[in-house]
Amino acid sequence: MKILFTILYSQRHSERRISGNLLILMFFLIFFLINSTHSQNLNLQNFSISDGLPSTTINDINQDEIGYLWIATDKGYSKFDGVNFTNYKQEKVSCIFIEKDKIYIGLKNGLLVLQNNTSTFFECKEILKIRSIHNKIILATLQGVCELKENYIQPLEINTQIDFSIINDIISKNNTIYIASIKGLWSLDKLYKPLKADKIIQENTTSLLLNNNYLIAATATNKLKIFNENTIIKSISTLEKISSIRKLNDEIWVTSNKNGIDVLEANTYIFKRKINKYNTAISSQVNTVFKDKQKSIWVGSINNGLYKYSTEIPTINPKVFIESVAVNYKLIDSLNQTKLALKPNENNISFSFKTIDLKNPKNIEYRYLLNNDFTPWSSQNKVDFANLKAGNYQFVVQSKEGSLLSKKITFSFFIETPIYQKAWFIILCGAILCLLLALFVELYTRKLNKKNQQKMDTLKVKNHLLTLEQKALQLQMNPHFIFNVLNGIKALGNSGNSKELNKTISQFSVLLRSVLNNSRLEEISLQDEIDTLKNYLDLEQNMNSKSFEYHIETSLNNIDAEEILIPPMLLQPFVENCIKHAFQPNKTDAKIKLLFEVRNRFLHFTIEDNGIGFHQSKKEKLKSNHQSVALEVTKGRIQHLSKYNSFSIEEIKVQNEIKGTKVGFKIPLKTDY
Repeated sequence: MKILFTILYSQRHSERRISGNLLILMFFLIFFLINSTHSQNLNLQNFSISDGLPSTTINDINQDEIGYLWIATDKGYSKFDGVNFTNYKQEKVSCIFIEKDKIYIGLKNGLLVLQNNTSTFFECKEILKIRSIHNKIILATLQGVCELKENYIQPLEINTQIDFSIINDIISKNNTIYIASIKGLWSLDKLYKPLKADKIIQENTTSLLLNNNYLIAATATNKLKIFNENTIIKSISTLEKISSIRKLNDEIWVTSNKNGIDVLEANTYIFKRKINKYNTAISSQVNTVFKDKQKSIWVGSINNGLYKYSTEIPTINPKVFIESVAVNYKLIDSLNQTKLALKPNENNISFSFKTIDLKNPKNIEYRYLLNNDFTPWSSQNKVDFANLKAGNYQFVVQSKEGSLLSKKITFSFFIETPIYQKAWFIILCGAILCLLLALFVELYTRKLNKKNQQKMDTLKVKNHLLTLEQKALQLQMNPHFIFNVLNGIKALGNSGNSKELNKTISQFSVLLRSVLNNSRLEEISLQDEIDTLKNYLDLEQNMNSKSFEYHIETSLNNIDAEEILIPPMLLQPFVENCIKHAFQPNKTDAKIKLLFEVRNRFLHFTIEDNGIGFHQSKKEKLKSNHQSVALEVTKGRIQHLSKYNSFSIEEIKVQNEIKGTKVGFKIPLKTDY
């Protein structure tokens, strides 16, 4: 019996244990199925940097009247239409507040206000929260409470503990202002010089929410405190590091930087469910939540971007808005006009219209008309009307999503009749036209006479230039030089120095050939001119009784001398004049320097010598009755080459002692490419 009892007891105990394990397993299975079913009922989407967001850290979310979602991130703010993110700024944006047609953006260094395509910036401490209290924009900042005035931000003097404290949130309930700061929760009778300022709790208060005439305050000690007037009626332990509290439908959503989201029943504050990385695909580091106009819930995380929960809701007709109107491609300031009056020249009108459907953003289509029939449906949401005639116009636009149509939106405008279409203006123009015609005939006759006179003057200048060219060709080679060379050749022949004789004859023949060839051309290359000068100077060194040295330098700004074109034999008369008159017979260190430079689209020529000087040379010429005809002709050629010529002859002086002469002139730079 004892053995049988033991067996039966063991069997029953084993059955109880198995039964208990089955109950636990069934509980977890049911819990998993419930959460799994709940997650599947929610259409979850994630938006990150790859989708167009500037940052994965979302600080705040809001929605404007048209339906755009405005998102504050650590790297600027974004405007989202369901398909595309339009990003602005590059700095941290803490919060976004929208009131009517104004958008207030809290930055690290101030406040940015957007309205009617214009922006205004106000400098202040970093803004943590923006509220509208008693029709005034109030700012909670890192250093007290501020008010936005018309042209500046005014810090408010409330209390010494509040004025220099970090303010996390501010809210108005009936006639009481509540301020959440790191130094506790305060209750004020008014913001401006309050008569009563009470600290309700000592704890660091991070966020405030009004629910059914009760105030909910989130503290840094993981508590939600519910107040009736200034009395705590309930304290609820919840998540660590609470970042925000929001009321969505009939639920209180508590977000945390560490443990995701707790959802509480709004009336009883009873825990309903938890949303975090363990039961959904979202991050557990959440900054904020937001419910849009189509009842979708948006979750802003710290490390993984933006999440969207979509639930099934009854379909509603879309709304279309005229976003902007541009006249002559310039945006007008306000769309709140019954009828826009435009001048006759303001006849280029552009419209931009939009329907925001964050659930089905790619299914929106539009049609429009301007006094005529509607256009076919398309996804185009911009239209330009160019060169419209004077008259009354009515622009109508409509959108649809599937079979659902929006209401038609109308914008009226009027273009005035231009003055040139009026009768009195046409008659006046006829009279003026006749007068102008007579004046035109008179002016044309004068112009024709002036043109003929200019042609005659031009022909005279060309004729004078040709005369100078002919004189220059006749005087290009000094007969005295040729005579000296021939005598030198004869002397070399008599002396029997055949090697030097052949060299001299060869140099002279090359020089004569180049002079004859160049005389037939209007332009030669700078390199040809340099080669001719070298040959000429070498012969002068050999034949002349005065010994001298010469140097030729170029500074052409990386342009090849072969590519620069100049008139032939411009420098030879100056060089010849220098050799003949600059040096005394007993001069032992005579030097001549030739410099070619390209500067500011001009070719500059410089001839320097260390002779007796220009004025002394002129005196010597007077004694010998020598006239430098070739020199004067060449100067005339240079002056006729360009009106920008600059010819100069100056003496080189060192400590009032003449050390030589410098001749310089320039002509326009011309190349063969």
